[in-house]
Amino acid sequence: MKASSTKDWEFSLFYHPTKGLFNCTPYKSINLDKLFEIYQSPYLITKSNELKTASDEQKVLIKSLLPYFTYSGVFTYRNNESIVSYNSSLLPLDIDGLSEQDAIQVQFNLSIQKGCVMSILSPRGKGVKALFYLGNEIEIENHYSTLCNNVEHIAKQLNIEDFVSNIDKGQFKLCQPFFIGYNEHNFFNLDAQPTNWIVEDVPKKIVEYIPPKTRNHKFSSNIEQKRIEGYVLNECSRVENYLSQLGEGDRHSNIWRVGGCASLIHYVPHLSNEIEQRLFIAVVGMYRSEQEAKNTRATKTFKDIWDKAQPKNNEIIEQIINEYSINLKSLEQ
Repeated sequence: MKASSTKDWEFSLFYHPTKGLFNCTPYKSINLDKLFEIYQSPYLITKSNELKTASDEQKVLIKSLLPYFTYSGVFTYRNNESIVSYNSSLLPLDIDGLSEQDAIQVQFNLSIQKGCVMSILSPRGKGVKALFYLGNEIEIENHYSTLCNNVEHIAKQLNIEDFVSNIDKGQFKLCQPFFIGYNEHNFFNLDAQPTNWIVEDVPKKIVEYIPPKTRNHKFSSNIEQKRIEGYVLNECSRVENYLSQLGEGDRHSNIWRVGGCASLIHYVPHLSNEIEQRLFIAVVGMYRSEQEAKNTRATKTFKDIWDKAQPKNNEIIEQIINEYSINLKSLEQ
């Protein structure tokens, strides 16, 4: 079912007192009016005040136990395949990494724009979350690609061009959690009118899977083995180094990079455990502790990406294999 008007929007609310973010089964479905009530509930005000004074480690734990909702619609389970009602005209915004002064200004600027349904500061005052009623609908199959490719256009239309790099594209994912937190700098509007501007539909790119040319390769020499191992291990080191330099707002959205190494393991299956462990440590190392990585689902995301990675062809490794294959044939003649 598609909901194109704010009065028809519905959301899945998720809350579990111990599982927090790890809970993917919705508590119930709610409408926009009920969502606004929850935002201003005594429980949210109390928890949000705790966040203001919490240490960085405490902050992660408190935030992970806050209720959240799926902005894009109603789900029977929190994954893209389980959506049953889709809010086709809703634009979510999560703007991170702001100074307190900039955050207040951005929240106010968004609140006065036509189409603003909600804008609110994060509990710690360094980010802004907002919902907008778009002047057009977004096709569900192109949801993520359309919003990601229109992010500069969106920022321009909302007069926040200076903060386009602070817009978290991860929030555009169909089943992405939208955490609920209270701040006195807030704006709620049940009677919002759609924006005068639209976003251009950008079809999702369909990448055809091409199986690798080489499977179950047997090394022709120690030199060939060392060259292929060296290449794969160097790719592992490159990803480790990249992840080690990321800031807080870029950590989770870059875990996908481990998949590139996982797709090369079919060339060096004997190194699978070593490389998986190294990259797991690299992902956890982006956070203050392994517990924080678990609380933010970083470890689960890593495991999902690693396990689902498909073997892929690598041109450089194929060149090495071909080079030694030719040399071997010439020696046999």
